[in-house]
Parts: sequence; structure tokens; C-alpha cells
Amino acid sequence: MKLPLLSGRQVLSTLKRLGFVEVHRKGSHVKMKHPDGRIIVFPYQDEVDRYTLKGALRDSEINIEDFIKNVK
Repeated sequence: MKLPLLSGRQVLSTLKRLGFVEVHRKGSHVKMKHPDGRIIVFPYQDEVDRYTLKGALRDSEINIEDFIKNVK
């Protein structure tokens, strides 16, 4: 499934809906943690590259379909 082109703000709010909490921000990168221990780091930019986001979602074991359902 192809990811839509999202901004850093949209990615941040979607991850919050999935239960992640922001734990650190340095420069243009945001680090978020889920209560079950999963961690995701992504660039907070005007447009987050689809392949970068897909890799970050894969590394943190987030189902792409679930992520897309929660994008608003």
C-alpha cells in the first residue's frame, strides 16, 4: 500500500493517535515511544519522504494500513 505524502505535523498527530508519546526532539528529528517499548524516529519536516517514513514504520513494527487509517 502506498503511503500518502505527509507533513511532520501529520505524522506526529497520527502516531499520537496510535499511542506514541514524544520523548525527544533535536533539530529536525522527533523520537517517540509507545508504552509497549517500541520507538520511532522520523524527520519533522514540511514533507516527510515516503520511503523514509515507510522504513521508520517498519522498524517500529507499525502496520502501514493501521497508520493510514489513523491519518486525518
